[in-house]
Amino acid sequence: MHDNNRVLVVDDSSFMSQLLKVMLVGENFIVEIARDGKEALAKLDSFRPNVITMDIEMPVMSGLQALEIIMEQSPTPVIMVSAQTIRGAQISLRALEMGAFDIVTKPGGEIGQDINSFRRELLTKIKIAMLVPPEKLSKPKQRQILTVSPTNIEPSVFPELPASADHYPVVLIGTSTGGPSALQTVLTQLPKNFPAPILVVQHMPQNFTKLMAERLDSLCELEVKEASDGDRVISGRVLVAPGGMQMGLAYVGSQVVTRITKDSPVPTPFKPSVNVLFKSAAEIYGNRVIALVLTGMGSDGLEGSRALKAKGAYVLAEAEETCIVYGMSKSLVDARLADTVLPLPEIGKFLGQKLFGAVSRASGR
Repeated sequence: MHDNNRVLVVDDSSFMSQLLKVMLVGENFIVEIARDGKEALAKLDSFRPNVITMDIEMPVMSGLQALEIIMEQSPTPVIMVSAQTIRGAQISLRALEMGAFDIVTKPGGEIGQDINSFRRELLTKIKIAMLVPPEKLSKPKQRQILTVSPTNIEPSVFPELPASADHYPVVLIGTSTGGPSALQTVLTQLPKNFPAPILVVQHMPQNFTKLMAERLDSLCELEVKEASDGDRVISGRVLVAPGGMQMGLAYVGSQVVTRITKDSPVPTPFKPSVNVLFKSAAEIYGNRVIALVLTGMGSDGLEGSRALKAKGAYVLAEAEETCIVYGMSKSLVDARLADTVLPLPEIGKFLGQKLFGAVSRASGR
């Protein structure tokens, strides 16, 4: 038996568990099936899975109950297999907060086409999950919310922005796997009077982004909402790109607004895509951007960051030590596009210093 290719499939539907088993065995994974959370826990010691796929709604013990015990006793990458429903999205977001590695949504409408895309997504996430060090999977600790103000910023901690960059009117954030937790860490550090709008792309399906935005809004001093077409991009507001759509920017008179479209203006497998937002912002704002690329698999955001850098914008990448998956930010570091690389807890403080500093300079304080 290989040491690192064991997948435990946990699902009370025999159709779904057999479908997953066929997909995984075809890729040379060793697979065992559990019909509920209790049976999954019983197989942890004997089978020692490298990755677990976990259904949500099951008899005897639910996916969430099993996840909580797994994260406490034997941290293992758990990929939640969720229904494409509001309830499925709500439970999946709770699972991510409890330490689940990622989510995939079950095939829905056009079953043939849906199963192919589901298979690709699941296999990609399982292969990435197998590379994640176990110490990055322990249950996230309750974060102390520390908002940033000019009085509690250490002025010399961070690299300086270019002298010409006196004012940054927009902050962009792109993230994928591990993103909901990372966004919570960054955004809860920022105060209500934060002097810039923030635009976020998080790889997530439809329904999930709206619920994530509502959850962040309840935790943050800033207003957080899922973006609608024509939303004004204004200071103190965080707009999250809707799942299944693309978010770009446009002028209406002198006001910048969001443009939400089904079609992608640049080739991308992601909806929403970090590249789409970043390239649009490069055209609208030029060098007046701070762009952050956080944890996530793949390299979405690389070409968008290249477009921003060509305009003179400032690009920051999350450090490997705090990324759940060091992929998206790694692509920027490898391409030498990152002006600064910071661990996640420092990013909110960095934004506070730079943006408050810019406002203070502009007002002569």
